[in-house]
Amino acid sequence: MFKNKLNETKSRKAKLSTQTMAVFAILIAAQFVISQFLTFQVWNIKISFSFIPVVIAARLYGAVGAAEVAGIGDIIGVIFRPVGIWFSPITISAMLVGAVFGFFLKKSDSFIRILISVLISEFVFSLFITPLWLTILYKGNGTDFFAFYFSTLVSRLFVQIIPMTIVKLVVITAMLKAMDKIKIVKRMTEVNT
Repeated sequence: MFKNKLNETKSRKAKLSTQTMAVFAILIAAQFVISQFLTFQVWNIKISFSFIPVVIAARLYGAVGAAEVAGIGDIIGVIFRPVGIWFSPITISAMLVGAVFGFFLKKSDSFIRILISVLISEFVFSLFITPLWLTILYKGNGTDFFAFYFSTLVSRLFVQIIPMTIVKLVVITAMLKAMDKIKIVKRMTEVNT
């Protein structure tokens, strides 16, 4: 009897692991497709919905799962559609954004938690950290480094960050409410809690 229970437990974990890997693969592929083909860019305004698979991973698997989806998705994006060279701090920033979403959105979809996660994502990472890495990568540490970095902050804030904050708040709020109503997502969330 004990042996049967042990085999049942191993079998269940194997299925769960296979299911988790399959969901990760789907989310990573979705992130790549969305970031490459469903991103709208006009001048220096970029509206992207590539955060959606990361938020789904955050809800289903927490901070670690969302960080993995964001990081692997970033690396695959650089491999298959490079815009520049791969720079590991940018990937680490993407992973940290995923971890932030996972930390705040795994167990609750309250508007305050959504707001905090979006504000950290946009105002810490999108406004300061990622542009810092890009400035280091492309401008080096010359005398115009700080002038270049800080001169773009105000325009980025009003042209990019505020619109994306609004988009993310609306989309994530609606998406999490929809996910709570889908039975299979409820089961997956309960299994991974």
